[in-house]
Amino acid sequence: MAGAFRIPLFDLNYGKEEEEALLRVLRSRWISQGPETEAFEREFAQFTDSRYAIAVSNGTAALHLSYLLAGIGPGDEVIVPSFTFIATVTPLLWIGAKPVFADIDSLDNLNISRRTVEPLVTERTKAVVFVHFAGFTDGIEELKDFCSGVGCVLIEDASHAHGSRVKGKHAGTFGLLGAFSFFSNKNLAVGEGGMIITGSDEIYRKAKLLRSHGMTRLAWDKIRGGTSDYDVVELGFNYRMNELQAALGRVQLQKLETANRKRRELVRIYREALKDAVLIPFEDYENSANYIFPIILPSGIEREEAALFLHDKGIQTSHHYRPVHLMSLFRKTMGTGEGLLPITEEAGRRELTLPLYPGMREEDVHFVAESLREFIGR
Repeated sequence: MAGAFRIPLFDLNYGKEEEEALLRVLRSRWISQGPETEAFEREFAQFTDSRYAIAVSNGTAALHLSYLLAGIGPGDEVIVPSFTFIATVTPLLWIGAKPVFADIDSLDNLNISRRTVEPLVTERTKAVVFVHFAGFTDGIEELKDFCSGVGCVLIEDASHAHGSRVKGKHAGTFGLLGAFSFFSNKNLAVGEGGMIITGSDEIYRKAKLLRSHGMTRLAWDKIRGGTSDYDVVELGFNYRMNELQAALGRVQLQKLETANRKRRELVRIYREALKDAVLIPFEDYENSANYIFPIILPSGIEREEAALFLHDKGIQTSHHYRPVHLMSLFRKTMGTGEGLLPITEEAGRRELTLPLYPGMREEDVHFVAESLREFIGR
């Protein structure tokens, strides 16, 4: 992917360490969920200062299980942002719950907030899902206090937030559960894979059952010794992580803090180079994982024209996101449409995501910024 562009949107932070980790697992002759996954769970829990971490097959699985573990069921209302990836929302439909879309706070803060959530709470509201957009945590503390006050469960979609913190507290640890994705463009990338973190003994026990068919003993348990008999005590899923994913995850976790520091330095340069040309959401990039670098183009600038201009210069861009409530599925099934979430819709028209990855050079950032300024100046 990186070779198709002079400056790609993202690139893997991989090296010999990942190759050696995969070879170690292959030579062990055990590639299904086992000791490597258990080690990754322990290390991720320690990194996030969580009591428990449960590895799963992907980030969508992490969200689906999180919703079930929080007790969300048919008919429950769950407040979610529309300015997010579709996987934040679709698992609620699988359960039979009703997504209630909240607007983002502003073009400066692309997260939902207490201000946008509070008017949507009803007697049927079971939970609020907070997405740490681009790795930013703005508003999570206030929303946590609000949810506690009204008796709603707070769940964090921390798929952008590997290493994001608020006053030293890691993203994903403010709510009952935090769900992470390890998709290939994430700060911690293994191709697919996900993690749930929680401080609840009961949720941890049940999560381990649900991710593997509700079975009381798994294949690796049998290898370790003891009885081979097992029971099925919950209606579960096949959401297991494999050992190859876990091995990659362990190496990526060791690199994460260094890689995030590089991201912060690149974001600092971007912000300085573009400060008077575009709106740059959020301010506290020092405590963010800086998963992506989103900007809001000036009003009147056509985003697709800007993207094509940059493409012709060898710069890959994207946009995060097309609002979920404007997608055909939700228009048809929920009757949503334009005008429901005005700030989200404005951001959906004007947001442009610029390249950002640890291997990016400072001169690359300047080239992107200068190219964008050239287009806007026209």
